[in-house]
Amino acid sequence: QDFLSHPCGRKFRIATHLAPPMIQLDATKCANQLCPPEAFGEDGGLTYEFIQHKLLPQLIQQCKDAGAANPTVEFDWYLPAAERTSATSAVNMVCNGGFAEKDVQSSHKATNLTCPNANPSAASYYKGPSPAGTCAGIGDPSCVSPGPDMVTGAVHVVAERLLQLQFSMPYYAVSQITVVRPDTSFSIADGILNVFRCFRLDLYVGIAVEMLIIWFMFMVVESTVNDDIIDGWGSYVDTFYWVFSGIFGGADKAPITIGGKIIFCAHAFFAVIIIATYTGSVAAFFTAQAAVPTVTGFESLQKGAFSVAVRGPIWDTTEEPPPYLGILAAGDSPEEENPSIQFKLLQSLMRASSSTKFTMVMTRRMESRAADGVTALEPAAGVDPCTLEGAQLGAYDQVMCGTKVSDSAPDTLIFDTPSVIYELNKRKNATGECGLVTVGTTFSPTGFGVGFPARTTFQVAFDSAILNLTTRGVMDELVERYQIATRHSMCTFADANGGLQMTTSEMLGLFIITGAFIVIALVHGGVERFTFTAKARAALREEEQRALVIDVPKEDEDHGKGGPIAVPGEDVDAKEAEADRLKALAEAEEKAQEEQE
Repeated sequence: QDFLSHPCGRKFRIATHLAPPMIQLDATKCANQLCPPEAFGEDGGLTYEFIQHKLLPQLIQQCKDAGAANPTVEFDWYLPAAERTSATSAVNMVCNGGFAEKDVQSSHKATNLTCPNANPSAASYYKGPSPAGTCAGIGDPSCVSPGPDMVTGAVHVVAERLLQLQFSMPYYAVSQITVVRPDTSFSIADGILNVFRCFRLDLYVGIAVEMLIIWFMFMVVESTVNDDIIDGWGSYVDTFYWVFSGIFGGADKAPITIGGKIIFCAHAFFAVIIIATYTGSVAAFFTAQAAVPTVTGFESLQKGAFSVAVRGPIWDTTEEPPPYLGILAAGDSPEEENPSIQFKLLQSLMRASSSTKFTMVMTRRMESRAADGVTALEPAAGVDPCTLEGAQLGAYDQVMCGTKVSDSAPDTLIFDTPSVIYELNKRKNATGECGLVTVGTTFSPTGFGVGFPARTTFQVAFDSAILNLTTRGVMDELVERYQIATRHSMCTFADANGGLQMTTSEMLGLFIITGAFIVIALVHGGVERFTFTAKARAALREEEQRALVIDVPKEDEDHGKGGPIAVPGEDVDAKEAEADRLKALAEAEEKAQEEQE
């Protein structure tokens, strides 16, 4: 019994799996599933760093403090023979007591969760860890037990697994999060057109026809008698501006004829109704847009309106009763695929509530691979996995690509929060864009732990070491190093519930149109000031100088004698001089207007 309780003087063969950022290694450096330290390198992942470089020294120190004859504790890391990215595969290796490909599959039934390695008559019966310094690899006769001694990685401590294995206290708290592709349907064109979309085209045509009719009637009734309308060809433009400004409630002229006043009242009544209708319609238009269903978090998936990608098996949907609950929308995984924690979570929620129904797209892996099915597709600038021929897309890229690759592509995925943040940040750093974003809050909190065969009590010593390390803040330091807390996420949809608030982008057309009018006015004002107006002012100054010239009488004349400064004679009429000045000014303005036309 003591042999199955304390770790001192023992070698533990650890079953693990590829799960960035928890476990990161170069599998090509592993031999016969055994991965040496060189395979992990300097960045082996949060779990590897914690277990190998923090927990192992702590266990050795505990053995020394307890006065153990042999305080040595050794860890060897092994990958599954198949499905190397699945945590369930690693758990099954311990449960089944073996390293073979068949051992990664779940050989136990849901009604009987006892692991095969707990059966004394089974060849896989667990007899404890091997002595330190022995058991160099799979098949070594010095190994005490045929299978792994423990499992760790992105291994959730959940109720089902607690019935199979003995788990340590969680060394890292983890939850799930929802991932969606950001809404890229909005464009600058949308922002411009949104200002006009509350009215149909035929209504705009009707408004234009009304304006043309009013313009024509003003030209007939008012243009010849209304002094506010400029003469010549400019009257057409000036009158149309009168009509155009009137449609917005800001008419720049007043009619003087009875007919003109009647026309103006009719146009003003039409304009008031149109403005009021537009004001109400534009608000209703944006409210209706905001009411379009969107994914705001995990709760949006529970009625089946949006599909979710999870790792797990496909099944025969015609079978009665079906082996699994929910709607199977699509899938590329085999029926014998190990169900993931996420898949089991959805199943448990549907069993708990008959009103909950998920639409699922089953997938074999989260990451994408090249056409050979082996080479991982890493995110890179200028590389679009959606268009790569023969690429085997994982859950992330299936969601990102959407209908570009399949009409049945998933709308969302759910996965471990640290893994999601790590993956999305990696993509953002590599491509400069957020092709995927997290949405909503985290849910379904659990923890990552270390699992042992059911007959052992090794978790007692491990609990003590884990508690010592976590209270000292060791895990917090690793989380900061790997940047996997929710606060580290670079790609988060922060306004998931902002629906009824209009944004600047939605009203972009208003700003663009107003800005365009301002620019046109500035350009025209500048041209007018430095060309036409400059000429008019020069002519005006010349005429003013000419009008201000007065006769200075000679000294021998009746007036002005006796002083050096002469006083104008009585024949100089001040009113006449002023009239000449005004006439010259009018002629200069008329000349400038003709040149402008």
